Amino acid sequence: MHDQSYVDDQISKAVKFVNEDKFNEAEQIVESLVANQDLKDFIKLSHLQNIAEIYLSLGKFKLAANTYLMTDNPAGTAFSYVLLKEIDKAKQILATTPDSPAKFWCQYLCELFSGHSVKNYPSFLEIRHFLEVTVYLLLRSNNQPYINLIIKNLKKLLDINVDSEKLVGYAYFHFGDLNNAELLLKNSVKRSAYDGEVFFMLGKLYLQKGLVSNALSMLENSSLLLPEHYPTQELLKKVKSMI
Repeated sequence: MHDQSYVDDQISKAVKFVNEDKFNEAEQIVESLVANQDLKDFIKLSHLQNIAEIYLSLGKFKLAANTYLMTDNPAGTAFSYVLLKEIDKAKQILATTPDSPAKFWCQYLCELFSGHSVKNYPSFLEIRHFLEVTVYLLLRSNNQPYINLIIKNLKKLLDINVDSEKLVGYAYFHFGDLNNAELLLKNSVKRSAYDGEVFFMLGKLYLQKGLVSNALSMLENSSLLLPEHYPTQELLKKVKSMI
């Protein structure tokens, strides 16, 4: 029987599939839910928020925008239109959007992607919260011009948040572009040699590349800096067993 708990379960499965990069499976679940009229009364605003986020991950930005509208989330709607390259429409929505970190991030993207000089740069926390996912979604949608603008603007972002290059590197890593991820993460290490998280990610990256000795070196560095980081310790054990 389809009821509230069924919808909860299906949404949880779809989110899990997205986190595992199983996008086709996630899409099938979401399409089944929204197409089933019998479930209409069981789909809550929180479910719609999840569905909008799933649409973003799937690269279905128009559907994401429409779903965010249903949840009364103008910042999410504006972000979706930025990803659709409809900057003027995003600006119109932001003009009446209440202030929030998400709104300020979208305003920054609108300025940057409009090709004009940026006057309103994001804060440290806005970069921390939104930069990685933005670059990842641009990579997923093959929007190289916008990515190039972020890379070109990276020096200014680094002045605000020293982790900016690392976050862009994480986006490339999760997208599967290991070469660009390696370049960005190695640059980040040069900038901050005591960041155990970067060494951990480089360890994972080198392991994916089959460079086991390089992975071991990175993970040993990470272990020294993050002695209580469980994922580092577990991956270090795995790599040691391979040598």
